[in-house]
Amino acid sequence: MTGVRELLQVTLDVWHPDCWGIISTNEVGSRLVGHGVAVTGSSAYERCTIHGESRAHIDQAIEVANDVQFIETIERLADSTCTPVSRSSIGHETQDVFIEYDAADGMGSAFFERGFVLDGTYRIDGGLETWELLVYAPRRQFQRTLAEIERDRNAAITIRRLSPVETTHQTQSSPATELTACQREAFELARSQGYYGWPRDVSVKALAADLDVSKATFLEHLRKAEAKLLGSE
Repeated sequence: MTGVRELLQVTLDVWHPDCWGIISTNEVGSRLVGHGVAVTGSSAYERCTIHGESRAHIDQAIEVANDVQFIETIERLADSTCTPVSRSSIGHETQDVFIEYDAADGMGSAFFERGFVLDGTYRIDGGLETWELLVYAPRRQFQRTLAEIERDRNAAITIRRLSPVETTHQTQSSPATELTACQREAFELARSQGYYGWPRDVSVKALAADLDVSKATFLEHLRKAEAKLLGSE
């Protein structure tokens, strides 16, 4: 059985190697907003907006892109009035760019080739990508697809939010509201302390000590929370 398909709204934090956006935001201090991806054959195309505190930040971010092997092309675009992000909210300087890259390496192509839909924009800040996505699939299949993307892209993906989209035909509560207080506390602590990052920033033993519970108790709360959020319980 494949399970019942649901229209799911998800927020994912993603790290993967050799990403120019991750490298530049981590090393240079710029930020990036992506507006979508198109895939044709072995190539993927994106329009992005680089945000920085200075023009030097913008230039350095573009230099990083030129040095990344899988970026084929990066072109600066003239100022666009259709960028749906306040130019003063992220940085004093902005630059719209158009990039072409190998579709076998980028995260956007990995998501969109598997049926995900961009729900607005995606962001890269501080060496981490954050994707707002929609997907129509059974939850178990969604979980398997994320695992497949992690393997294919050598990535680490953390689910920040997972909830069914409310439609005119149904009203459903977010799975997060079904967590007990202990489960929610364990999950939020693990996420905030970098347990789901790569490499992992904190151990289960340390997280359990923060909550003054045994390692076994903490893991029980955390695993039950994960199962509910992924719809496997």
